[in-house]
Amino acid sequence: MIRWMPLAAMLLAAAPVAAHQIWLEREGQTARAYFGEPVEGVRERTGGLLDRVPGPRSFTTDVAAATAMTRGADHFSATLPAGTGDVRLIEDGFPPFGREEKTKAIMLAREGRAETRHAMDLEIVPVTAGGNEFTVMLRGQPLPRAEVTVVAPPRWERRLQADAQGRVRFDTPWAGRYVAEVIHTDPTPGGTGDGAYQRIRFVSTLSFTVQEGIAWTGQR
Repeated sequence: MIRWMPLAAMLLAAAPVAAHQIWLEREGQTARAYFGEPVEGVRERTGGLLDRVPGPRSFTTDVAAATAMTRGADHFSATLPAGTGDVRLIEDGFPPFGREEKTKAIMLAREGRAETRHAMDLEIVPVTAGGNEFTVMLRGQPLPRAEVTVVAPPRWERRLQADAQGRVRFDTPWAGRYVAEVIHTDPTPGGTGDGAYQRIRFVSTLSFTVQEGIAWTGQR
């Protein structure tokens, strides 16, 4: 019976899986969202941990126009209009978790580095289109000293710290997909009733593909 479930198990059941993130991959006019751990090559599946993701929404210009993605075997997908630039995702349907002081988890993702604008509460934004320098933006303002974790095509992982202006730079020597992640906890409470929370935990990713570079045959 659930009243005998250990507290740690209850929290795990309620919260998004620790260390997991959502990232986007794009092929032509199709965007796919994966939930897992890029550095480990983990992509969760429907019927398993992917079921903990309530239903992400994707958009290209305005979050207010975000539409639901379609659930697949190991991803969510969306068809993009022709000529679409960078694509973004928001998943804010997770229920608050925690025993006393509750946390609201919000997962965000962006694919592409062609645009130098931000459109989400927490976003890694290119300083110049296609460049390797970025600004971590929190609600439109640079986030100083943010920690950014980068996973390169050979599942090489590096942790970097943004400077006082929220700027961070990393090299892209390998051909293939890069996934950068930033996490920020906002102590602002919100919600009502069972949906009340004391803080928000944002997990935001930026992914993009480098066409030329050192070949890595082991990537998916």
